[in-house]
Amino acid sequence: MRMFLLTALVLMAASPVASAQSKPEGAYAKRWPLALSAERAGAYRVELDRSVYATTAWPDLRDVNVLDAQGKPVAAALFGPEQPTALPARRIVVPWFPLPTPASGAGEPSSVSAQFGEHGRIVRIEASGGTPAADTGRAFLVDLSGIRDNPEALEITWDPGEPREARFRVEGSHDLQAWDVLETRVTLMELQRGTQRLLHDEAPIRAGFRYVRFVPLDAAAALPIREIRVRLDAVHLQQTVAWSELQGRRVSEQGVDGFVYRSDGRYPIALVDLAMDDFAVGEWTLESRDAEDAPWRLQAGPWVAYRVDGDRPSASPDQPLSSGPVRDREWRLRSRGPLPDQAPTLRLGYRPEVMVFLAQGTPPYALVAGSAAARRASVPMPELVDALRRDRGEDWQPAPAYLSPAMALAGEVALVPPPTPRDWKAWLLWGLLLLGAVLVAAFAFSLLRSRPAA
Repeated sequence: MRMFLLTALVLMAASPVASAQSKPEGAYAKRWPLALSAERAGAYRVELDRSVYATTAWPDLRDVNVLDAQGKPVAAALFGPEQPTALPARRIVVPWFPLPTPASGAGEPSSVSAQFGEHGRIVRIEASGGTPAADTGRAFLVDLSGIRDNPEALEITWDPGEPREARFRVEGSHDLQAWDVLETRVTLMELQRGTQRLLHDEAPIRAGFRYVRFVPLDAAAALPIREIRVRLDAVHLQQTVAWSELQGRRVSEQGVDGFVYRSDGRYPIALVDLAMDDFAVGEWTLESRDAEDAPWRLQAGPWVAYRVDGDRPSASPDQPLSSGPVRDREWRLRSRGPLPDQAPTLRLGYRPEVMVFLAQGTPPYALVAGSAAARRASVPMPELVDALRRDRGEDWQPAPAYLSPAMALAGEVALVPPPTPRDWKAWLLWGLLLLGAVLVAAFAFSLLRSRPAA
């Protein structure tokens, strides 16, 4: 009996370890490699696109996460596009490289070659003779290959000191071979007279170029450049509404006809609109639910949808949902009047959300989504970003990161919920209790039988 109890206790203690070792790691359906706009930014923001919303398995997007190169999750959190932590950065530090200039100090830079890294980012610049470009060169090159937003200007910071004035021609290129003139003459200067100071440290540029170079127009001394930042176009940074268009089918439920639509993703729907070739004026209501056995909930309406053609076409405005953003998969459109023969196209509008993550672990990073078992850990991201902002300036925001094309991981298998694990510990405890009761009863019965006769 003592040996049996010892064996049962060993099995009971080892069962959690065995189950933990045999439990598979949380697998994801897809991964999106992330291209970072800047190195050593501390924190990044990546805007979710349609493919991420179509892959996630949960309404709260708990299975959307960021992993490092070793497959380990980093601190990440999901934010709405209007929340302060997720607002886009207006200025981003970009790499720059000095270029060798002719002996005269002005004119075209000498021939150079570049060594490229990931996503077309320049790692090293070499002169035609195979030597690195001299740090004292007047010309310099700015690498914008990591920026996908529209740039507005380059802001150049140099070490303060003696008065300076330098004139440049600004050129842009896609491949470092062919160059287009962006600005024929840009003057960078720092002048001071007593307590008055005149500073001009920026050059306007246009979007669509991966590399920008500054060609000197005079023989002034080289600028002691400390940092170059790109200022992004504020109008372009304003997030527009994305639309998901659904095609419906006619159904009749409880004697009432309507059109039912099925969404392909967990979009945070906030606006609704109707579109059809032969638009019929009607008064509509829109309902939604997340599953077929769930009740319908009113989301918009009744509202009058119309479209009028002519010299000045007009249409009914987009309708906001009464309950705020909704991620339901099923939508039902009903009308107080007769239904048209063709189901109108249901347009659902949303503003993409933002995933903010810290630069932890080993880069490169990747965003993953689509898992019935995995869950993103909860972290105090606003407090972490505020701590970085106190260290780097009040205007600092997480640098942008961009989604690369998706790559398949476990696929649809990751979306299947795992079987409910059996609680072997509870079963063993109950078994020990029953076994103990049987042993006690048997021991008592043996005592009664061995009792001597009166």
